[in-house]
Amino acid sequence: MSDPKADARETVDLIGATVTFIPEGGASSYSLIEWVAKVGAVSPPVHIHHETDESFYVMSGTFVFLLDGVETLETAGAHVVVPMGRPHTFWNAAGKPAKCLVIISPPGFEAYFRELATLLSTAESEEEQTEARVRLSAKYDIEVVGPPRKPGRPHKQLAG
Repeated sequence: MSDPKADARETVDLIGATVTFIPEGGASSYSLIEWVAKVGAVSPPVHIHHETDESFYVMSGTFVFLLDGVETLETAGAHVVVPMGRPHTFWNAAGKPAKCLVIISPPGFEAYFRELATLLSTAESEEEQTEARVRLSAKYDIEVVGPPRKPGRPHKQLAG
């Protein structure tokens, strides 16, 4: 019989995205989250993880992924792998919500989203939002290397 608490999903709001934590059990080598990006939501700042691999499986909608300075347009069924040490971000590129699964290895990084949601809920400006991200960065293997991207216009030539 499974433990109902272990199966419970927790959801947080990150201003423009809803993040749901999908329980994987205590022995997993990764964390799994569902990311639903609202229409027009700004991306996370361009950032690097030095000890964490991240990958994205697009479930619905359209995302732009920025990886190593190259933007690609990806739709349902696409899988984008971001090895540690690579600058990246992503955002909803269409006129309807977009959803992806984010796989994070090793596990534990999802705690960043919980803390960030609390800080963002009280931020009164985009500057305060960025400051909150920077404050948490050292604790959670994030190096912010660029500003968030605003959807609606490509910043470079799209590949893919």
